[in-house]
Amino acid sequence: MVPAARAAKYRTDGLWDDRGLADGVETAASRRPDAVAVADHDHRLTYAALERQVASGVSTLRAMGVDSGDAVVLVAGNTVDAVVAYHALLRAGVTVAVLDRRCGQADVHHALDALSDRATIVVPAAEHQRLLTALTNDVMPLERFGEAYRAPEGHAWSEPDRDRPAVVLFTSGTTRRPKGVIHSINTLTAGAANMARITGATEESVLFLVSPLTSIAGVMQMHLAADHHAGLVLEDRFDPDVSLDRINAVGATLLGGAPVIAERLLRAARRRGTRYVSLRTLALGGAMLPRPLLEMATDEFGIEIARVYGSSEAPNFSGSTPDDDRERRLSDDGALMPGSEVRVGSGAHAQEGMVRGPGVFLGYSEPEDNAAAFEADWYRTGDLIEVNGGRLTVVGRLKEIVNRNGLKISLNEIDAALEGLPRALEHAAFGLPDRSTGERLAVAVHPENTTAVTLEDVVDHLLARGVARRKLPEEVVIWNGPLPRTPSGKVVRSRLAMEAPGKRSQGVERLR
Repeated sequence: MVPAARAAKYRTDGLWDDRGLADGVETAASRRPDAVAVADHDHRLTYAALERQVASGVSTLRAMGVDSGDAVVLVAGNTVDAVVAYHALLRAGVTVAVLDRRCGQADVHHALDALSDRATIVVPAAEHQRLLTALTNDVMPLERFGEAYRAPEGHAWSEPDRDRPAVVLFTSGTTRRPKGVIHSINTLTAGAANMARITGATEESVLFLVSPLTSIAGVMQMHLAADHHAGLVLEDRFDPDVSLDRINAVGATLLGGAPVIAERLLRAARRRGTRYVSLRTLALGGAMLPRPLLEMATDEFGIEIARVYGSSEAPNFSGSTPDDDRERRLSDDGALMPGSEVRVGSGAHAQEGMVRGPGVFLGYSEPEDNAAAFEADWYRTGDLIEVNGGRLTVVGRLKEIVNRNGLKISLNEIDAALEGLPRALEHAAFGLPDRSTGERLAVAVHPENTTAVTLEDVVDHLLARGVARRKLPEEVVIWNGPLPRTPSGKVVRSRLAMEAPGKRSQGVERLR
């Protein structure tokens, strides 16, 4: 939980304010009744219709005996009914654990363990038998929140306590089981406000959501759309060509998520010779921005890219600002958002970033997870960071490894073995995604003058230093200039992975 003194400061600074849930959907219904609030492939609701459906959803919950303070598990895909259910559950004052429709039975059991084994479960009818075998919980079909069902009126709702646990998301992290990430309405609202600052979103924005609605990206965009009276368009099954057509048909202006989604969309547009894409902003997180993607977005399609750093635990913690130029957007992870605080150095590592702020979660559902994740009231990110001039740069992970088919290879071990590599001014090991093995090991080399350093040279050198064959790299990537480093001189491995696709390289399909 957030200490009382800091909670008071967030309120004094306006980072947690007196706005209620009704200032979102309900006020938008009054101000912009005919504006599209949410749409999926089959349905769309104006703000006036969304207000009616949410009120009906609250009545449905009350009729089922769901009261303020109860626990509910919401299993949902990217559908209009799911958005209605989410907003109704918040207004009902429950604690809701959210799961994607593609989850398994074990995920449902984890959610019940995190909440209550007697929690009500809201689930699409098509997933009921697959997920809920042998469970005796009260079950409500998600479709009960749809337009075809209208509950009797008369169940008014009151603004819920914005400080209490409201939403539980699940993240796998490095543990054997998913961890329940607990947010309040205040922390989620603060995170969504940061996303608006980073992207410049307004009521004229149309958000296009490809990420699961029940992920932190999905939850953030539901709150952002409601709080700013913007439109939210849902894509439940991503296909680059189909999704591109839909983006242009609905006039979507903002896409948030992983860089790979944006890259596939824009490559589809380029392949088809499409010169117009309605998107105006891409808010990308999860990896450093690939330079070719930024150049394609801005130069070919006139789309602004915003870098976002965060996690389920600390969403939209830092990000690009509107006046950042291209090089700045590539060089770091953005400016700290209002109220965000960083401490460099934890009990585990002198450079691990620890954070706190108005958007940081309340804690995990399991006490043992909190014991490992917090030092006092600082959240340990697991990222190695540097902070300069109020801007944050992630230089690596606490556990700097490449996981190749389950074999964990220490990057520091490979770096040490590369010392003395002939004809190399600089070198650094790093990981690249691989569709077959998850990750592959690569080595970046800045050679002397124009001399060549081959993969064979690197492999021979490592073997001579006693490195096991199963730890050898599969690719060498050549840098014609210095490797990217932080102001303190540390190689930024995430930028190596970002820039590698545009460099000259030599690799093998797989080491035998």
